[in-house]
Formats: sequence, C-alpha cells, structure tokens
Amino acid sequence: MRNVITGEGVELELPAASLITRAASLIVDLILAWVALLAFVILSGMAAGAGVVDPAMEAAIMLGGAVLCLVILPMTVEALSRGRSVGRLIFGTRVVRDDGGAIRLRHAGIRALVGFGEIYLSFGIIPLFAGMFSRRTKRLGDMVAGTYVIRVRQPVVRPMLLPVPPQLTSWTQIADLGRIPDTVAARTSRFLRTIQESPRGHNSQALEHTANRLAREIAGHVAPPAPPSSATEFLVAVMAERRNREYRRMRIQAERQHQLGQRLHQLPYS
Repeated sequence: MRNVITGEGVELELPAASLITRAASLIVDLILAWVALLAFVILSGMAAGAGVVDPAMEAAIMLGGAVLCLVILPMTVEALSRGRSVGRLIFGTRVVRDDGGAIRLRHAGIRALVGFGEIYLSFGIIPLFAGMFSRRTKRLGDMVAGTYVIRVRQPVVRPMLLPVPPQLTSWTQIADLGRIPDTVAARTSRFLRTIQESPRGHNSQALEHTANRLAREIAGHVAPPAPPSSATEFLVAVMAERRNREYRRMRIQAERQHQLGQRLHQLPYS
C-alpha cells in the first residue's frame, strides 16, 4: 500500500499495481496495437496492389500507420479514458499522477513517446528492470511523466465477525479505543483474519509473536488497561468493540437522516 499526498494535503491510499499485472496488461495492449497495425498494412497493400498509390506514397503510409497504431492510438485512448486501456480494464488498473490525480494528454503523450523507445527498441528489457528497482513499479515513461499505475479493482474482503470475549465484555464498555491509529487497526484486522483462515497449529509460534507485538502496540493507545488475558483475546476484544461502535454510529446516523427526510417531506409547500 502506497500513500500519496494530494495538492489539497489529503492523504490517499493508492495501491501500486504489481510488475506482473503491469506486464500482463501491457502484453494485451501490444497485441491489440499490432493487430491494428497488421490490418492497416493489409489495407495499404490492397490499395497499392490496385494501383491507387505509388511506392513512395505507400512507404509514407506504412510509416504513418506504424506511428498511428503504436504511439498516437494508445496515447489517445489513455488520455480520453483517464489512464485506462483494454489491458488495464481487464486487469483492473489505471494510470494516475504521482499525487493521485487523473492524467491528461501531456502525461499520456510523454508515456507513449518514451514507451515506444523503451518497450520496442529494448524488447521490454528496460521497463522490466526499471519496474523491478522502482518503488511503485514505474517504467521510464512513468518517471518522466510523473505517473504510476494503481490497482482499482480490489478483492472482496469478508467482514470479521469475531465476538468480544466474555471475560473482556465489561472492560470494552468503558474502554477508550478512539486513539488507536488506523494503520495499526488495519494491521490488526489483517492479522485476525489470517488467524481465522489459517488452520489450527499452523505457524502458531509466529502468530503468537505477532499477536504479542500488536497487543503491546495497541495497549499504549487504550485506557484503562485491559484485564489479564491472552494477546489474541485482547486484540479480538479491541477490534470487535471498534466494529460494534462503528456499526452503532452508522445506524444512529442513518436513523437521523431518515427522520430528517421525513420531517422535510412533511413541511407545507407553497
């Protein structure tokens, strides 16, 4: 997960696409571009065979067709779709600026021009190594244009429905849990989901070590201290109570909005 700061000072969590995903989407786009170029060559050859154009004009048309299909067409599609392409639609990715905003024609043009050299002239070796050693799997075109590729299609995450342990129920009713950082809560939620999905006894020592480390980290943000319990039970109690409080807050907010809507519809209209 990569956080970016927008021009308004807002922090966004925009996960960068992996190198494998970028390579797969690029292959799809390259296949489509070369299919379009092949169709253009066939049509040009048919026109030349019919005597419509002379050899010099045919060579110029071939060169223009190559530029059109391999540079201008991908650049136009990327600019009009705000960073999407057929390959990126299939694999759920999008090109954005380094600050998380949508790209413009300038960014798409730079990426297409630099990409023609680094992808076709180096047979994909330059973008491969650039993506391997880049923090956001950027290729040279992204570095020059100030862009990178993010994942917009996230896997469905099942909600964690672990109940509060009975011995900690009374403590959770009075505990102050609002100071827990969201990043710590997210790591704890992923850890508890791992415990749910992993078979019993699998890497128990490593899971216990992680639970103890997360429990020590969260204990500094809650008050009063929790009664004696295991680290896993403490984490379950904290996250389950946070979930319950968030659900109650959203339910109260929805009820207030419903009541306000009813009152507005009951007002006399002139």
